[in-house]
Amino acid sequence: METLLKLGYPEPNPLQKQALEQDYLGAGNCVVSAPTASGKTLLALKAIAENEGKSVYVVPLRALATEKKKEFKEALEPFGLTVGLATGELDSSSEHLREYDVVVSTSEKLDSLFRHKAPWLKDVSLAVIDEVHLMGDGRRGATLEMVATKLLDNGVRVLALSATIPNDKDFADWLGARLVKSDYRPTPLEIGVCDGEELEFASHSEKISGGRERTLLKKALQENGGKGQALVFVSSRRNAESLAKQLSSTTEKFLTEPEKEACEALAENALNALGHPTGQCRALADCMRNGAAFHHAGLVAKQRDAIERGFKELRCLKAIVCTTTLAMGLDYPASWVLVRDLKRFNGAFAEFIPALEAAQIVGRAGRPRYDDRGVGVLCCTPHEKNEVKERYLSGELEDVYSQLSSRPLLRGHCLGLIAAGHCRDYDEIYSFFEKTFFAHQYGDARQLFSQVDDVVGELKEYDFVREKRGLVATPVGKRVSELYIDPLTAASFISFIQKNNHKKPFDYLMELANATESRPLVRAAKNEQKELWEECYSLLEEPDLHDPELLDKYKSAKLLNAWINEATEQQIMDSFGLPPGVVHTRARNSEWLAYSLQEMAFALNRTRENAEAKRLTRRIKYGVKDELLELCSIRGIGRVRARYLWRAGVKTGEEYRALSEEKRKAAISGKSI
Repeated sequence: METLLKLGYPEPNPLQKQALEQDYLGAGNCVVSAPTASGKTLLALKAIAENEGKSVYVVPLRALATEKKKEFKEALEPFGLTVGLATGELDSSSEHLREYDVVVSTSEKLDSLFRHKAPWLKDVSLAVIDEVHLMGDGRRGATLEMVATKLLDNGVRVLALSATIPNDKDFADWLGARLVKSDYRPTPLEIGVCDGEELEFASHSEKISGGRERTLLKKALQENGGKGQALVFVSSRRNAESLAKQLSSTTEKFLTEPEKEACEALAENALNALGHPTGQCRALADCMRNGAAFHHAGLVAKQRDAIERGFKELRCLKAIVCTTTLAMGLDYPASWVLVRDLKRFNGAFAEFIPALEAAQIVGRAGRPRYDDRGVGVLCCTPHEKNEVKERYLSGELEDVYSQLSSRPLLRGHCLGLIAAGHCRDYDEIYSFFEKTFFAHQYGDARQLFSQVDDVVGELKEYDFVREKRGLVATPVGKRVSELYIDPLTAASFISFIQKNNHKKPFDYLMELANATESRPLVRAAKNEQKELWEECYSLLEEPDLHDPELLDKYKSAKLLNAWINEATEQQIMDSFGLPPGVVHTRARNSEWLAYSLQEMAFALNRTRENAEAKRLTRRIKYGVKDELLELCSIRGIGRVRARYLWRAGVKTGEEYRALSEEKRKAAISGKSI
């Protein structure tokens, strides 16, 4: 109880009391399975505070890691514990993290640290894995499972935090852990179904008129004496933006004068988040002035920060219309949660989202400090109503299954195990995979062993692995593992580098687009294919006409070419239909791939290709032409300010430093000096 008092919680809630009674911190591992906002994080903090060694806290997203680091730093300060953040560069052992008692990390970064054999990992005695049910996620699940297995292999005690899932006992059995399971919620949750004509709950129903979304939002904002807030989930960025605009006329009516002033300040921040505001920036600012916002992957970090502050801290933003970017662990509780789009396009047709995902989304309803209840509403058409009720209210949640059998993922993970010396022969690889959740869940890992054999054979063909009284990684193979890229991408890079031809800058961009990590590619629309084919024939020396993705790769390279030739975010939106946040994410990903290409060229002693890739890496980082690279290396000077300086006749760092403070301010603002 002393620890809870120091953490600011004198009395445990029912979940925490149950966990304490079950001795969740006793010797061995533990799985805590409970709804959102039930108090699982406090159990993690107590475990960390009482752990005698180093602790790691594993999260699925970088944004969540930043949030948890801030929260933990404050909470653990009374215990004299320091908290570090591990989310950055993957090609590093991050030695500075040895200085911290607690490290908050994404699963990808922690896996990278294992590949770099970071010495301080041997000091870790407790690992808290948040959102462990995401092991069933197609994108992140396999890496999370590999990290968890490596931690277990190192004898680290594991505390796994999970949402309520049907097969949580599977996780507990796999980890050899005690299971603390609870359905406790600090605020009761009511789930209803709205077909546009009627809002039906288990206990009552009421007629809906005057526009479904506006009517439901009005009800949400009337909660807690008119101080309610709402999250609305939709299937696409376009839907998020259009619906936020529609709903802003409703949220505006619930704003007080001080809230209007706060919204105005936040709107200005969102508007000026980029050097030149785009149409999306203006649309977001207009919504925010009226107390609403949209949230999706197309926003840049400054805009996401402004929305978070307005919704969570100032509470002047009354509604956020968002895609599933908010559904993976970020702490955005609301009075009501509306799932406007229960169907999502899978590439061929629209299908209902999984019941587990829907439960996770509506589970955010109910702010413990502000609301007496939480309300989740599932929207549908009248003819879908019975199916929705059966699927989401009466039906069972789906089990979580291992994603480790994916061959592309196995390639990188097998190379990582061999390169780090974790597995030195086939028997040790088999032994490792026998400890995975996949092997536990299916009871027979032989199917996986067959794939592992094929993958290791592939790695030997690439000469990333050799068999010499066991399995060893070649120097190039070790570098591929450290760079955290798909071995297939690395093999393509090596083939590209070793071609003795004159490589033009655009050839490098095409090679980056060829990487598996560049998926999804920018799709070439039917009405532009003829023009793109003509460009391909004129620009590429040997286009692979048998590649069904050639035009998509070309368009992806063309987008990157526009970025490094200083096209504005608005110009890119107009030409490619991609919002700034997506462009920036693609640029960061391409920067990493260009750096990896540079490192491959260095490993192969190809000086010219190394120099070209190095220059390209910096151009992608800053989004500029060659001539601005020196100016962009100055702290606080980005692509827009660098071009202003160049136009003012300031072309080097030395010339910039020679300017007076007054002239510097004028030059970087685009004024003549």
